[in-house]
Amino acid sequence: MPQTRSTADVALKGPFKAHGEITYRIEGRILRTAATGPFNNELVGAIPSVIKELIAKLVRQGKWGQIITFHRSALGSPSAISDFAAYLKARYTHPETNPVVALVFPREVEGGHLMAPLYLKCYLDTDIVSKIFVDDSSAHSWVESMIQQSSEEIAWNEKYQVGDAAMDEQHQELFVRAAAVIAATTSGGQALSSMRLHQYTRTHFGHEENQMRRLKYPDMDEHTRQHLDLIDRLEVISKNIANNNFVKSDIEEFISHWLLNHIANDDQKLADYLKASKKT
Repeated sequence: MPQTRSTADVALKGPFKAHGEITYRIEGRILRTAATGPFNNELVGAIPSVIKELIAKLVRQGKWGQIITFHRSALGSPSAISDFAAYLKARYTHPETNPVVALVFPREVEGGHLMAPLYLKCYLDTDIVSKIFVDDSSAHSWVESMIQQSSEEIAWNEKYQVGDAAMDEQHQELFVRAAAVIAATTSGGQALSSMRLHQYTRTHFGHEENQMRRLKYPDMDEHTRQHLDLIDRLEVISKNIANNNFVKSDIEEFISHWLLNHIANDDQKLADYLKASKKT
């Protein structure tokens, strides 16, 4: 059995053998971090350099969070904590891209009760919304609630209507499904939402193409070509998401630029043609 020690003596006086390790994995818009202590003066040094790349990847997804779970020991020397506080302030200089952070100290982790407020202060002093938990499940629920996001760029507006009830309803559903991709917090949720958007886009385009064939629409070839181009763009986005490389602006640009331009021009012409054909 490990020897019982005074956490105050160990954490604040030392010295003790330090062999801390920090590892990461991305789960959607959440950075899962395992911090295995104790940490002496190597806390900052234990942070893998890949963190810069991971943060950049997460920022591209929009709001993001981090769950830091301590294992074995949370003990760290005063100099290690001081260096870590300075490191956080240097890393997070743009509040709009900062994460929310859940610090998880399971009850069996050595020094957790003593060190939790010290680590928390490091984040709070950097103006990062943070909270302490004793279990991963509660931490995950809190982080998910804090990183809920939407996008004004893909919010449906009645001014996008083209005057055909079926087309307008389907267009609105495309916006809803795109919003679900942006709202998803997990990799699985992003992939599923992306797949549903891709499938419905194909269904919607198929509906329009059937109408054009039935009415011998004169601009059918060009309209169909644009459908193929939009599907190609969406397939690239879907593949990126399936490879855990979701970029929020990709979905926003697809809807607010490419799709909206298509709706405002080509779909409006088709809707006008459908309306005229019903009068003859």
